[in-house]
Amino acid sequence: MWIYRVILLSIVGAFLSCQDIEKTPKPDNLIPEDKMVEILVDLAKVDAAFSISSKEYKKRGVVGREMILKKYDIDSVQLVKSNAYYAEDFKANQRIYEKVQAQLQKENDSLRELSDKQKQEEKGDSAKK
Repeated sequence: MWIYRVILLSIVGAFLSCQDIEKTPKPDNLIPEDKMVEILVDLAKVDAAFSISSKEYKKRGVVGREMILKKYDIDSVQLVKSNAYYAEDFKANQRIYEKVQAQLQKENDSLRELSDKQKQEEKGDSAKK
């Protein structure tokens, strides 16, 4: 008998939890998807630089996030609201982050290629000596 009560309460709880959830309204100054990708790529780079050497980052007084906001002529509220809006749209969010990942991978591959060329040139120079 108690098992039926547990099942009934679970079903009622499921229905109550599935009430309409208020979605984030589209901001008046929504950042377009392509621009959002560029911003997120730059933010990822800033975060990576900070995580590699936070002491050096602080020592030089770099204000990376503020520079990015200025570069794209946006403010932090606009970024947060746009990010929240896209986060609720699974397909748009997925599309944005796939583009971010692809761009970061492309840049990583380019840097790796340059590094490999430099190593080959250094090997050639040392072989000549």
